[in-house]
Amino acid sequence: MPDPESREFGVRGWGLVAALVVALVVIPWTIIGIPQAQGLLEALPLGYRDAYLVLPFVPAVFLGALGVWTALANRRP
Repeated sequence: MPDPESREFGVRGWGLVAALVVALVVIPWTIIGIPQAQGLLEALPLGYRDAYLVLPFVPAVFLGALGVWTALANRRP
């Protein structure tokens, strides 16, 4: 009989939801808003090209780290 606690969403599940929201909602809308954020980009040492290259790496790195963490946590001896 499966353990009922193993079916709970848990921290890993909510981490995955947060990563997907960032990857699929926050970053695309940030990229859309880059032209309006010219003042912010000038305050940071980022140009438009740099911002378009760096922003997609944020969720990619987070999703990769989450995948490694999940794989190591679910590893069976």
